[in-house]
Amino acid sequence: EIDIFSNEYKFGIEYNGIVFHSFGLNNSELLNNYHKLDKNKHLIKTLKMEEQGYQLFHIKDIDWNNSIKKEIWKSIINNKLGKSIRLFARNFKIIDLTSHKEFVYKYLEDNHLQGSCGYTYAFGLYNNKNEVYSIITFGKSRFDKNIEYELLRFCNLRYHNVRGAASKLLKAFERAYKPQSLVSYANRDWSQGNLYRALDFTFIRSTPPNYFYVDSKLKTISRIQTQKHKLQDFLESRNGIFDSNLSERDNMINNGYRIYYDTGNLVYHKIY
Repeated sequence: EIDIFSNEYKFGIEYNGIVFHSFGLNNSELLNNYHKLDKNKHLIKTLKMEEQGYQLFHIKDIDWNNSIKKEIWKSIINNKLGKSIRLFARNFKIIDLTSHKEFVYKYLEDNHLQGSCGYTYAFGLYNNKNEVYSIITFGKSRFDKNIEYELLRFCNLRYHNVRGAASKLLKAFERAYKPQSLVSYANRDWSQGNLYRALDFTFIRSTPPNYFYVDSKLKTISRIQTQKHKLQDFLESRNGIFDSNLSERDNMINNGYRIYYDTGNLVYHKIY
């Protein structure tokens, strides 16, 4: 069962209401589903679609109800339909945006579903009107200490497809900093890793689904905020009850939070 399905363009869309697609305890029988917890609920649908040659997008209602993220999703879907404004990287110049922190932050917030994150280096493509159409950012590898750098973010301006942009920007980084190794992560909610294959990255593995928590006001809480050494302070600062005998997840669920699992990541390496 897929919410929206296109045989012509080989993709589907799952519209995931954050409450009904998460697990927790509730007076409502329908939402009292913690005992049915399935981390792979969304991933299984993605895998079944991919087995048949289709891509599956998972759009969370909280993203669709966010005016900026909604536009980013519409841009992604337009691109899948071949309706993006097509441009070519060869017609643009490279600019080092590393010191332009505020600009990079806003650009990524406006054009990348994951928004901005801290970075060490940033490059962009711009035209003769000083309009930036693509951005890429890098930093020290966060999760794999055997790899030197991480490709953190890449995106084009919404509703635009700049052919060759990622390749041109990556080459600029390689010339400037001569990396020995790179890692990057493709979120399977909207990516099949095609960009990394085009950049000669090697697929390494798939990660298990990531998760976050949702409170009663539909505000999301990342798992970083609820790590074991932070959990007691997190709960007690919100008038919650912490039980040292229970797991992080059980503590959160018992305090009225719900847990949502996505589809995980595809991990890619590039070794020089």
